[in-house]
Amino acid sequence: MAVSTRPVRGTRLGAQPEKKSKGRPWWHYALAVTIVLVLAACVWGGYAAWFSLTHVRASYARVTGLVVNMAAKNDSRVQRVLVRTGDQVKRNQVVAFLDQADLEAEAERAEATLVAQQSELAGADRELELTIRQSAATVDQAEAQLAAARARLRQAEVEAKMEARQQPDEIRKAAADLESARSKLKDSEATLRRMEKLSSQGAISEQSLDQARTGQRVAESAVEAAEAALAVAQAADYQSQIRQQAVATREAEELQAKAGVRSAQAQGHQVALSEQQVLARRAAVDEAAAAVRAARSRVSDTQLRSPINGVVIKGPGRSVKDGEAVQNGEPIVTVLATDVPFWISASISELYASRVKEGQPVRIRIDSLYTGMFGDKWLHGKVEKVGAATEFAANDSTPWMVQQVPIKIAFDPGKLSAKHGATCRVWVDIRK
Repeated sequence: MAVSTRPVRGTRLGAQPEKKSKGRPWWHYALAVTIVLVLAACVWGGYAAWFSLTHVRASYARVTGLVVNMAAKNDSRVQRVLVRTGDQVKRNQVVAFLDQADLEAEAERAEATLVAQQSELAGADRELELTIRQSAATVDQAEAQLAAARARLRQAEVEAKMEARQQPDEIRKAAADLESARSKLKDSEATLRRMEKLSSQGAISEQSLDQARTGQRVAESAVEAAEAALAVAQAADYQSQIRQQAVATREAEELQAKAGVRSAQAQGHQVALSEQQVLARRAAVDEAAAAVRAARSRVSDTQLRSPINGVVIKGPGRSVKDGEAVQNGEPIVTVLATDVPFWISASISELYASRVKEGQPVRIRIDSLYTGMFGDKWLHGKVEKVGAATEFAANDSTPWMVQQVPIKIAFDPGKLSAKHGATCRVWVDIRK
C-alpha cells in the first residue's frame, strides 16, 4: 500500500504539531468553591442570628397526654388485674378487682346497725305517740326504757368481758412466739454457762465458747423481737376498745333513761323529752345510713373502673400482680387517654419568661420523628398557657439552680404517631 509523503496542511515538513492551549488553573475552581461556601455560611449565619433574636427555645419539652392512675382507696389486696400494658380500655370498664371480703363484712355490720337504729326509731315514734295520747302512763314507759337500757348495758358488759377473754389470733401467736423465744433464750443461757465452765477447765476450744455466746445473743434478740411483735399486736386490738365504747354508750343510755323516769315521775315535760329521743334516734338512723353508704362505697371501690377511654401504659409505680397487697393510693393500673389531644409540657428560663405570651406560634420538632437535616418534619403549635409561678430545675452545665416557668403548648401532630413522653425541641416565636 502506498503511503503519501505530502506534508499535512498548515504544517511545515518535519515540524512538530502545535500543542493545544491549557485550561483555567486549579486554584480558580478552589476560589469559586470557597466563595460559594463563604456566601452559604454568611446566609446560614445571618438566618441563625435572626432566628435566635426572634425565637426563644424552651427546655424540658415533652409530649404529654392525659394520664389517669387508678389506685386503691384503702389498704387491700389485689384479687385480679384484668388488663395488661397495651390493652385498650373504655370508659367505666372494670380493669381490676380488689379483695372485698372484709369490706363486705363491714357493710353487713353497718346495715345491721341501720336496721337496729330504724327499729329503735320506730319504737321512739310509737313512744312519742303513746306519750301524747296517754300522759298518765309516762312513768311506766320511762321505767321500761330504763330496764331496756340496763339490759343493753348488761349485754354490752357481758360482750366486753367475753371479748376480753378471747384474744385475737395475732396476739395468741405473738404470745406463743414470745414464750418460744424465751424458752430458747433459757436453753442458750444454760448452754453458755456450761460452755464457760468447760472452757475454764480447758475441755473445749475458744471457738466453741464464742459460738455459745453468739447463740445466746441471737436468742436475746429473738426475745426482744417477739416482745415488740406482741406489743404491736396488742396495740392493734381495737375490738376490746370498741366493746368498751359500747359499754360507755349503754351507760349513757341508762343515765338518760333514769332522767326520763324522774321526769315522768314529776309529770313534767314528758312530751318534750320523747320528742328529743325521737330526734336523737333519727340522727342515729341518719348516721347509720351514712355509715352504710360509706361502707357500700368502699365495697364498690374494690372494682377499679377506667374513667376515660384509653390505652393501658406502664405507670410510675411497680407492676402489681394478682394477690399482692397494696397500700392506700398506690397505683395499680395507669391509662393514657386516647380521645384527649396531646400537648407539650415545657419550661422557659425566667430570663425570657416576660417575652413569652399566650397565643404565640411555636415550632416543634419531635426527636423520635427526626429523620435528618433535609427530611425533618416541623410541627406547628401555639402557647396555650404560661405558668404563674416559677419552678426549680438543675442546669446541665452548672451546679447552680435556675428558675423555670412552665408553659403548655397546644399542637396538632397530624398523621405523625407522636408518643406520650417523647422528648422534643421547641422554639417560641416572640415576634407576635
